[in-house]
Amino acid sequence: MGPEAAAGAGDAKVVSIPRTPSAETAAEAAPSSEATATSAPAETAAPPQPTEVAAPPQPTEAAVPSQSIADGGDEHLNTDDRQLLDWKGHYPDEAKREIRFEACVIAAILLFTFVGLLLTWRGTVFNLLSDGCATCTRETFDRYAYFYLGGQLGGILFGVKYLYKVVARGRWHLDRRLWRFFSPFLSGGLAFVVGALTDSGVMGLTAKGSSGSAYFSLGFIAGYFADSALAKMQEIADTVFGSPARRHQAPSQTKK
Repeated sequence: MGPEAAAGAGDAKVVSIPRTPSAETAAEAAPSSEATATSAPAETAAPPQPTEVAAPPQPTEAAVPSQSIADGGDEHLNTDDRQLLDWKGHYPDEAKREIRFEACVIAAILLFTFVGLLLTWRGTVFNLLSDGCATCTRETFDRYAYFYLGGQLGGILFGVKYLYKVVARGRWHLDRRLWRFFSPFLSGGLAFVVGALTDSGVMGLTAKGSSGSAYFSLGFIAGYFADSALAKMQEIADTVFGSPARRHQAPSQTKK
């Protein structure tokens, strides 16, 4: 075989195989994810959208301030839990008749108290009741009469104040009628006893003035603030007779 044939055979055996890139070459050629992430421009965050501001609640009719507060008046005035311009009464006719009856009775007691003051000042009551009494003195009678009448007047005024408040606020009821009727007489009797305790010096108080106005004033305070007067009398009773707690403790201590 000649040299040309040999050369042709050699050429037939040489096959050109395309070179596949190795893993290292592919790794070098492929850009890393970090490089891609670095080279890529960063996306800027969208600015926050402004939130809608809720509109302030509109005041309802119940939330409208009373006329006294709106005018800069005293905030503690009685608004009676009513809306503005609510002028009609809410009581039925039967309740209105009962309220008028109570108001008339209290007004009659108030009138009787003032008439009693006038007759006491004139000496009419003493002359009528002391007829034939040799030991009766007008000074002593007038002192205790002023104590009682002052306390009764204080109790009446307190009852009137209580009555118009509960009626205006819708809390009036018949179950309090006895208290409203008898409270003035209770206050008068309490003031009478306070006057006697004052004269005896048991309460630690003295009426320095010998005029009727001094006795009347002390009686009025005792009648209007009857609860405070009763508390003071409770202290006196605890001092003289012992408090209930001490009386309950005494038997237990003797048993030991």
